[in-house]
Amino acid sequence: MATERDPYRVLGLSSSASQADITSAYRRLLREHHPDTRTHQTPDPAADEDLQRILSAYTLLRDPEHRAAHDRAVTDGAAAERDVRPPRSPPAPTQPATSIRIQVVVLGTPPRRRPPATGLWVSPVRWHR
Repeated sequence: MATERDPYRVLGLSSSASQADITSAYRRLLREHHPDTRTHQTPDPAADEDLQRILSAYTLLRDPEHRAAHDRAVTDGAAAERDVRPPRSPPAPTQPATSIRIQVVVLGTPPRRRPPATGLWVSPVRWHR
């Protein structure tokens, strides 16, 4: 997954996947790659990069408009690679698929704070010794 840029391949789906399939694959991969579910506590830059790719792929594919723009850009690019002779009319301008980058910052566990010393008050009920 380290070199893949296609959001469908990052999520392990085909381009004909439904929205439910996209959401299901995203949630499955998020459970596998989330920092809170990792077995080791040391920061792993490769795992963080994989998580960023999963998040950006889902961000692109969850919105139907962005997904359609991405699919159009991919099919237009593939058609342009197959066609070697110049087009007769100038192609219509298309908006390129926007690449959304999400940065994930993994922090250590927060320090535990002791409650302020308030005498014998533990809760609304006073405990006596």
